[in-house]
Amino acid sequence: MRRVLIAIVLACICSPVWATKILLPATQDNTLYESGSGLFSNGAGQHMFTGVPDEPVRRRAVIAFKNIHLEIPADATITSAKLHLNLSRETTDATIVRLHRMTSDWGEGGSQALPPENTGTNAEPGDATWVHTFWPNFEWRDPGGDFEEEFSAAELVDGVGNYTFGPSVDMTEDVQLWLDKPALNYGWIIIAAENFLTQKRFDTRENETEAFRPVLEVTFSRTGTQFDYSGPWYDPTLNGEGYLAFQTPEGWLFYYFGYSSEGTFLWLISDVVTLEDLVLGVPFELNMWVGIPGTFTEPSTDLKPYGTLSVMFDSCNTGQFILKGLEPDKTSN
Repeated sequence: MRRVLIAIVLACICSPVWATKILLPATQDNTLYESGSGLFSNGAGQHMFTGVPDEPVRRRAVIAFKNIHLEIPADATITSAKLHLNLSRETTDATIVRLHRMTSDWGEGGSQALPPENTGTNAEPGDATWVHTFWPNFEWRDPGGDFEEEFSAAELVDGVGNYTFGPSVDMTEDVQLWLDKPALNYGWIIIAAENFLTQKRFDTRENETEAFRPVLEVTFSRTGTQFDYSGPWYDPTLNGEGYLAFQTPEGWLFYYFGYSSEGTFLWLISDVVTLEDLVLGVPFELNMWVGIPGTFTEPSTDLKPYGTLSVMFDSCNTGQFILKGLEPDKTSN
């Protein structure tokens, strides 16, 4: 990559936001099989069920993504949420399936039903069942799961294949709540219509085919990221010198303009450095090159190594730059 040293003046804007999309795997899922005893579950099974099969006993699937606060910055604003599920089997007509936000925590134990898993198996310690949040000692307030009456999203399910729930305002609010208050992240319950034959079989996070496993797609935005920092930077106590910062499609680029210890003009340019994220208060370092100022039509290509520039931002308009190299160190606040 050719390095070009050019003097540029531009305005500093400190308002853009940074949008990011992330795909999160489910951290737990299970099926609640209707039973007065609450003895049946399928915590480690490859499938989860919702709706009513031939025998008139209900099934409800539960799913959670308790990794949200671990994978998304705490200061993020959730702008969109989608749940991707794979329907691998059905024996009923088209059915509306709804997501409701859970209001009680629940578990996934080691129970694993025999194929096709629709009847479940004996619950293992920690499993959620129709009666229990965590079998055998803790129970739902209401058998069949504790959840918000209003649904967060709904989808018409008809035929084997991939389905996407959302985005919706309520799903976005659910994920924002779970990011802000991880202790309330109990996930969703997946409920099909229960007044006729409606059973649907979705694949779980344990499914042997990775592409069939549930995925939560979240888009979020942040301020205080590298896109806010392009522009001129200077120390008010240092006259006639400063920096120009650019966030380019390839990464960070910095220019320094000032004076040498002998009073002559000193112009520097950095290497390009890429950052996955900018952390306030944490410095990053760039290699600097020295050359003669050029123009857009006649850029300077006669550059040689100068030293390093350490950059630490405290906000989008305050920070500290430390320049080290052929001249005495320069610290700009």
